[in-house]
Amino acid sequence: MERQSLYERFKLLSWQQQIGNIASTLANISRYADSPAYDELTKLSLREAALAIDWCVPNVPQQFLLDLAMMHRELLAWWQVFPVEPRSLLSLHTRHQSDRLLVMAGLMIGVNSDLQSSDVVSETNRLRGVDILIVKETVVSA
Repeated sequence: MERQSLYERFKLLSWQQQIGNIASTLANISRYADSPAYDELTKLSLREAALAIDWCVPNVPQQFLLDLAMMHRELLAWWQVFPVEPRSLLSLHTRHQSDRLLVMAGLMIGVNSDLQSSDVVSETNRLRGVDILIVKETVVSA
C-alpha cells in the first residue's frame, strides 16, 4: 500500500524532479552507509533508489537511459551484498551517482552545455571499472 502511494506521488513529478528525488536518496545512502547503525535504512534506500529508477524510465530523455540502467544494476548489486566492506566505497559511489543525476537533470550549477562537468566525467571514468569489479568480487565471494 505504501509503495503504491509513493508511486502515485512520484509519477506526478517532472522527470527532472524524479531524478532529483533519486539523487536525494543516493545522497542519503552516501551519508549513512559508513555507519552500521543505519544498515537497515541504507539497504531499504538502495532498493528504493532502484525502484524509483524503474518508475522514471518512461519520462527521462533517451540519452540518459543507459546511465540509468547502469545505476540501476549497480544499486541492486549493492543491495544484494549489503552490508559490505569497505563501506566507504559505497558512500563515495552513491555520492558520485547523486551528483551525476543532478547533472543529468540540469539541477547542478556549473555544468557545460553537454550536461557534464569535467570533474563528473573523469570521476565516472575512474569509478565505473573499480566499483563494478569490487561489487562482482563481493558477490562471488559471498
